[in-house]
Amino acid sequence: MKYNYLPPSEDKKAWLILAWVSTVAGNLSLIGSAANLIMCEQALRAQPSYTITFWSHLKFGVPSTLIVTAIGLALVY
Repeated sequence: MKYNYLPPSEDKKAWLILAWVSTVAGNLSLIGSAANLIMCEQALRAQPSYTITFWSHLKFGVPSTLIVTAIGLALVY
C-alpha cells in the first residue's frame, strides 16, 4: 500500500528540500558533521601550529549557513 501525502507536483520539491537541508545542516558548527571534524584533523596534521576551534569555525559557519539558506529558499520557492 502506497501512502502519498503530497500532491505529485510537490513531490519533486520535497526531495529537493530534503537533499538541500541535509547538505546545509552540518555547516553551522564544527560538530555539525563528521566531515568538519575530519577536515580539522587533516588541517592539524598538515600544519600542527594551525588549529580550528569551535568558535573560530562558528564565526565562519553562521554567516555562510545563513547566506546558503537564503539563496536556497529563494531557489526552491
